[in-house]
Amino acid sequence: MRGSSYLCQPIWLVVFLQCVPASSVDWTSITNSRGDRLPDFSFCGYHASDKALPSNSGSSSVTLQPSSGDQTSKIQEALDKTAASGGGIVELGAGTFHISSGLNITSGTTLRGSGISSTELSVDKLSVNVPVISLGNGTNHQARPLKTTSITNTYVGIGARTVTVESTEGLRQGQEVFVSREATADWIRYNGMADLVRDGKKQTWIGVGTVMQQLREIKSIKGKDVTFTVPLTDALDKKYMSPYIATFTSPATSQEIGLEDLSITHKPTCSGKKLDSTDPCASSAIAVLPWTVDSWVRLVNVTGFNNFINVQTNSSRITIENVSLFRDAESDGSSGWPSDIFIEGSQVLVQDSGQYGLSTARAFAVVTGSRTPGPNAVLRHVTQSSEQQLYPHQRWAHGFLVEDTDASVCFINRGTAGSGHGWTINAGVAWNVRGDVQIQSPPLGINWGFGSTGKIVSPSAAPSNGSLIDTGSTVTPKSLFEAQLSARSGGG
Repeated sequence: MRGSSYLCQPIWLVVFLQCVPASSVDWTSITNSRGDRLPDFSFCGYHASDKALPSNSGSSSVTLQPSSGDQTSKIQEALDKTAASGGGIVELGAGTFHISSGLNITSGTTLRGSGISSTELSVDKLSVNVPVISLGNGTNHQARPLKTTSITNTYVGIGARTVTVESTEGLRQGQEVFVSREATADWIRYNGMADLVRDGKKQTWIGVGTVMQQLREIKSIKGKDVTFTVPLTDALDKKYMSPYIATFTSPATSQEIGLEDLSITHKPTCSGKKLDSTDPCASSAIAVLPWTVDSWVRLVNVTGFNNFINVQTNSSRITIENVSLFRDAESDGSSGWPSDIFIEGSQVLVQDSGQYGLSTARAFAVVTGSRTPGPNAVLRHVTQSSEQQLYPHQRWAHGFLVEDTDASVCFINRGTAGSGHGWTINAGVAWNVRGDVQIQSPPLGINWGFGSTGKIVSPSAAPSNGSLIDTGSTVTPKSLFEAQLSARSGGG
């Protein structure tokens, strides 16, 4: 990486352990000198993991059987009628359904096959920028502030759930707000991102004035203290920013949408195509649209795409479970590497899923976008080689957990890579990772690694200066996610 300086300051990690074995980690007591703590990832997933996914054996509202020709319209008509009647399950019988891009599932409706080896959606035609299947109503609502109130704390650490504000006027319990701050020139420079240059051209990591947001629900208000249901995953530092709470008019959300028990195949394959936004092959197989909440994709196989699943901005509480992706051609990285699962929303839980195609097909296995807010979690993910990595992509995503996987994990400064992707992640946590690990901490942030038993990658140009604990042996609890969920539900 070229064109960036690595500004470092000592961040002392304090772990309060009380006569326990070295492999046992008291995750509740881990903090650094600033007061940053581990994010709470237990809020990821359908209904913040407080509720199990609906059974996939319930009775269907309508069952369709395969027939000749393109059946997109027939399936869409059944989905629309089911949604209009209050929701339900549209079931596809065994066999092959030939479809084109553009199926849309809306609130209260599930599209279910008869099993991943029984029901196949064979995609005969892709369209530019149109997912094959989308979940949600697709609103492009831009949440603009109605009223703002300044946060007066000198420092609010990662993992905090309470802030003090100048005024609570206009705020109420149960209200969704954006915890916001703008990127300042001082914050950008202190993170070493002010002078990125590639091939003689200046790059912009994050522009001055760019708004960084965390969508949160207000749990309670006491005096001028506002407490959120989900703890914060990015720190707020008065020295470098002016944080505030912004109220906004919420759009209509889409919810309780499911896609399950089927396979999606595109022939000839799009895997291996050069990334090009004007090419239909750049379209995703599955997209969770903005402002879609409490929805899921499970027991789905997807083959022959370049970009498989996209969880879009302001979607939240999404579960992706037992999803198998098959990249069946070598990747063309001349315009960048493709992604399997691309996360821009928050409270997304990806579990027991993975890439089962060619081991040599390089890709971002699970990736976050620019300024993606947390928490987001990836559990027990499978890849075929170190060519497929769990790798936040660019520009200060925050609150990202990877645990119990053989995949390679990278929480790093990408510097001038891409368009100046720079520091990709803050508050990233690698927990019991068996694959190669590279963890760096930004000057104004921190990333952690616990129980890393794979190779610690530390090239001289960009050393792994992250907070690494109990390297070389696994730690307990085996799952940070499950431990946090148990503690939150009263079981720990």
